[in-house]
Amino acid sequence: RFGHMSGGASASLLLASLPLSAALWAQQPVRPRGEPRGRTPRAEHAAEAEDVVRCVRGSVDVEGVSIPVAVWCQDSRRPTGGGGAWVPTEEYGYTVDIGRIASKLRVGWLSWLPSRTYSLAPAGVPPWRGAACASQARAGDALLFAHGFLGSPFDMAHACEALASDGFVVAAPELPESLAASYEAREGVTREAIVAATQAALGDEPRRWGIWGHSAGSGTALSQPGEFALGRACLACPLGRALEARVSDPLFLCASEGDGCNRFSETSPADSLTLAAVNKAPPFSTFESADLAYAGPSLPRRGVLLFREGDALLPNHISFLWTRTNEALFDLLSAFLPLAKALNLFLLDFDTEKEARLAAPTAAKVVPALRRFFGRNAVGG
Repeated sequence: RFGHMSGGASASLLLASLPLSAALWAQQPVRPRGEPRGRTPRAEHAAEAEDVVRCVRGSVDVEGVSIPVAVWCQDSRRPTGGGGAWVPTEEYGYTVDIGRIASKLRVGWLSWLPSRTYSLAPAGVPPWRGAACASQARAGDALLFAHGFLGSPFDMAHACEALASDGFVVAAPELPESLAASYEAREGVTREAIVAATQAALGDEPRRWGIWGHSAGSGTALSQPGEFALGRACLACPLGRALEARVSDPLFLCASEGDGCNRFSETSPADSLTLAAVNKAPPFSTFESADLAYAGPSLPRRGVLLFREGDALLPNHISFLWTRTNEALFDLLSAFLPLAKALNLFLLDFDTEKEARLAAPTAAKVVPALRRFFGRNAVGG
């Protein structure tokens, strides 16, 4: 999530203002006020096949460390490999616990900060009905979501559910530096190793893979070795570096001029597009709007969607994430935001999103584009 932060000082400043952490599948969850009970989303094309989409949880082993993994899939495509059984879950246990993160980042004097567990109902598929996303995945097609720094496998659960309804098996492992901090990383327990182990655990049949990530997860999506024939997608990514990536797989880059983390990049997103053309970066196509992304007759090998100043929708850094995980964080963060603002701390757009609440309209534009990207590559790959 926080791909542009580095160093202990930055982490300390962030922790001083943001009581964030999460533990996957925690016990005794609290349902946020007004939150509906868990419901199982159905495949969008239920008229053709009543195949329920579920989230199952399991784990993979990396250097002796058990790594939690969430997998969304239709019942008929439930995984059988990996470390132990894949257990269905009707709700997503999401814990906000800054104390564990403080200890992990050696800021122990903040370990007293509060925690709370939320029980989040699945997003469901209906918000994206009629989005021109025909179910086009073949048997064996799988996708992987890579969350950002201090992120969570549930950060884009809404997109994972929607893509699973299109027939993909969608996996989201808990990566190092996660909000959950549910395991102690050691040498060899890297993002690359965890992604590879997750792929191996779901490798009971021949698979074509795709991968996408948010913020630091976009770097994982770009750098992960191997073939991703279904494509690589990067959301809220540093556009300049991403445009220079030399990958042979289909590539979808999505950025916003409203992203507060652009301040850490050498050039603005718009200037990055210009420089990429001048510096003869690999050719790319630019979409005029999210509605046009992968909706035309041609299928660009490399496509860029940039939300620009003046557009009706201008997402910030965390507008790309799921509304319910954002709201869970806001529920606990609200009491700390005034102090953080008084100290003039950069909050990585948490304060901006708390006021703007752009996650839902951003999902309505970005998730269908993501579905078209992977769906059309599944047909054309």
